[in-house]
Amino acid sequence: MDTYFESVRPNQDYGLSIIFKNGSQLEYSMMHFLSQIRFSPLKDRDAWMKLDVFPTHLEWNKGAYQVTLNIEEIIQKI
Repeated sequence: MDTYFESVRPNQDYGLSIIFKNGSQLEYSMMHFLSQIRFSPLKDRDAWMKLDVFPTHLEWNKGAYQVTLNIEEIIQKI
C-alpha cells in the first residue's frame, strides 16, 4: 500500500478530517462506528479528541480503553 496518513483531525461531529501523504483529502464520519463495542469508548468527547496519528493507523489511547483504526478500514469504505 502506498497511501499513508499525513495528518488527521477529529471534529466535534465525530468526523475525521484526513490528509494523506499523497495529497488526497477525505472527510470521514465515524458516527456509524460508535454503536459498536470496539468504538464505544470514543463517545467520551475527551477521549475522542485525543487522537494519535501514525502512518498506517490511528490510536485513541487516552480514555478508559485503547481504540485503534487501521488505514485499510478507511480505504475499503471509500
